[in-house]
Formats: sequence, structure tokens, C-alpha cells
Amino acid sequence: MPERHETDLSSLTFTSAILDSISANIAVLDPTGEILAVNRSWQDFADTNQMADVTLGIGANYLTVCRLAGLDPNARAALRGIRAVMKGQRTYFYHEYPCHSPTEKRWFALRATPLADYPNFVVVAHEDITSRVFMDKTGRKTGPGA
Repeated sequence: MPERHETDLSSLTFTSAILDSISANIAVLDPTGEILAVNRSWQDFADTNQMADVTLGIGANYLTVCRLAGLDPNARAALRGIRAVMKGQRTYFYHEYPCHSPTEKRWFALRATPLADYPNFVVVAHEDITSRVFMDKTGRKTGPGA
């Protein structure tokens, strides 16, 4: 039995290293929307943007945060899309939205997909697409920093 436990820990460490190597901000949600795990990019983004408190960290409820955003159409779209994935009504959800900071204009793509082998759990990934948004039709940058 100890040998199997050692193998499981090794696999978990390897999987964590893979997730921490991805630039997208990734969180795993349980069927109620509670954040169970995040990758390093998620944590770094939260730290950089002074969001490292309980609002978006492990133990927070992602769906509640979306609900509390009230009239924001992007938060409402995220809430509907993620719930649909959790209920098995959609195989994935994709949504692009602005997420500007006081110092820069930026856009992100939200992807929500079911967690393999865990019904009703969802992986949420936010990827920075700002450079793509600022590309013109010729492929040249047109926005800030062009």
C-alpha cells in the first residue's frame, strides 16, 4: 500500500507542476461553485492586482462573486455559462471580456470545461488575450504599446 501512496503523490506533484507552468489563470470549482484549487498564475494575478484576499482564493465561491457583480453583463454571462457546464447542458463555455486595471487596458477569454472524471466540477481558465484584441487585420499591434 505505501508504494501506491507514493505513486499517487508523485503523480499529483507532476500534475501540479504542469498546471503551474500554464500562463492561463486556472481554478477548479466544485458543484456549488467553491474554489477548490488554483494554479500559480491565478495566485500571481490575484497578488499583483490586490485580489489575494478570500474574494477569489481557495474556499471562496466563484458563482457568488459573479452574482454579486449584479448588472455586469460579463459576470451574468459567466454565471449562466459555468452553471450550464456544471449541469451538463453544455460541453464547454467560452466568453471574452474586458478586465481593465487602473494602469492598463486588457481583455481576457474565460473558458469553463468539465473536470474529467468529476461530474459537475468545472475547470475555469482565464487567458489574457489583450495582444490579440489590439491586432489589426494586417497582424500589426494597434493598441497600447504598439
